[in-house]
Amino acid sequence: MYIKNVVPIWDSGNIMLLLMLWAVIGIPLSVLTVALFFAVRWVPSRPAQCLILLVAGILLVVASLSMEPPGPGNSEALRFLTGIFIHPLLFLPPVMVLQKYLHRIPLVYAVFFAALISSCVLISLGALQGERYYVDLNGVQVFWEATVTVIKDVITASAAFGLIIGLDTVLAGSKKIRELDSAEKTH
Repeated sequence: MYIKNVVPIWDSGNIMLLLMLWAVIGIPLSVLTVALFFAVRWVPSRPAQCLILLVAGILLVVASLSMEPPGPGNSEALRFLTGIFIHPLLFLPPVMVLQKYLHRIPLVYAVFFAALISSCVLISLGALQGERYYVDLNGVQVFWEATVTVIKDVITASAAFGLIIGLDTVLAGSKKIRELDSAEKTH
């Protein structure tokens, strides 16, 4: 299991670090999420798109958790690559399900900003966890950590995309109000 030290995130020194992490990690993860979104759209069935992304994300989470900690002769490159792809793969299933509710905001922008919001929230939650020390995980602990990671990512992505859909609804509503106002002025 991991041993955690809590970091006071709203400390003045940590806010600048958090902003930098949002820019350095959040923006590239959002771009990667958009690229994966366009790649998975080649699959003709929407349920298959969701299933492929979710299964791939779960497999990468389990693989990442079951890897040994870095040490001499143990490369960190594979852990880095799995870590990079975990979150974008888990951000996209809610997008695939909820994309039909977008009307005015272009889908590419919605995917990018939902991924950016999700990344920033998860980076903030990760910063609150502080330093992690590796300890051997048994099978149940790996399953628990993987389940928590998957649920946290999917819920965060769903909430972020829900915010985008809410904004889209407000924009569509304001357009209808403007159309009604212009129709009243012409009569």
